[in-house]
Amino acid sequence: MGLNEINEVQINAPAKINLYLDVLNRRDDGYHEVEMALQSVNLCDVVTIKKTDDCKIRLTCTCKVTNQTQDNAAYIAAKKFFLHTNIKNPGISINIKKRIPKGAGLGGGSTDAAATLIALDRLFNAGISKSQLAEIGGEIGADVPFCVYTGTMLATGTGTTLSSLPSIAKCWIIIVKPSVFVSTKSAYEMFDRCAEKHIKRGLFDFVHAIKSKNLRDVALNIYNRFEFVLNLEEVSKIKEMLKKSGALNSCMTGSGSAVYGIFNDEEKAQTCKKNLYEVYDQVFLTTPVNLN
Repeated sequence: MGLNEINEVQINAPAKINLYLDVLNRRDDGYHEVEMALQSVNLCDVVTIKKTDDCKIRLTCTCKVTNQTQDNAAYIAAKKFFLHTNIKNPGISINIKKRIPKGAGLGGGSTDAAATLIALDRLFNAGISKSQLAEIGGEIGADVPFCVYTGTMLATGTGTTLSSLPSIAKCWIIIVKPSVFVSTKSAYEMFDRCAEKHIKRGLFDFVHAIKSKNLRDVALNIYNRFEFVLNLEEVSKIKEMLKKSGALNSCMTGSGSAVYGIFNDEEKAQTCKKNLYEVYDQVFLTTPVNLN
């Protein structure tokens, strides 16, 4: 191994929440047009990639994410990386230390895929730009390009057209994952069957609020169309518990089932976490990952 050559890279893979999510329509190709405001938080998986010498991609994880290794987003990301860069795979092992709950709408699979792309770029000194990595990520899943960038961003189109938003003001975010599971596919199918469209505040109001750096206004304008499509009793229950504990507002993230509450007081957030942990197994106190 040369002096400057490395054979192991470890990357934190942060979860995301949807501060705003609206589904506009289903396209002819089966994909949906969306408007989303995405925010990274410091609840992270840890992705470690090492070079081996067997010309294979091996994947291990602290929890079973999919039935087949080949279906795992990180495994797919590695395959895409070698395909797009024309780098011959000498053999790699990918280990994922999971902290982000699955089936939560927190982008656990997407962020692992993004971290894999970033780690491989460093491991092989490929010199690929973030925009190129995001383009590769878009072939894996709609949230992967955002997870390459992280921070606070607006996503439109099918979710892969990104533009920067100002960082959210300092706050604490409690995330609660109930036992109920919702697949993204079934959530969109329910949207397609939903004849009545829910009246919302609108993306303009949310963007105006985040640009004003006023946390209360941002919290007032958080929104998720899937809340009204799915109408999950457990989600409504958690939202009320968060607000009664001092959250400025609460909302479901992604297609669920995780729910978050935004706090401007760390002590209230800490107390809320303690109280909710008596009811739910998976409760996290997080802060935003801001890049600007």
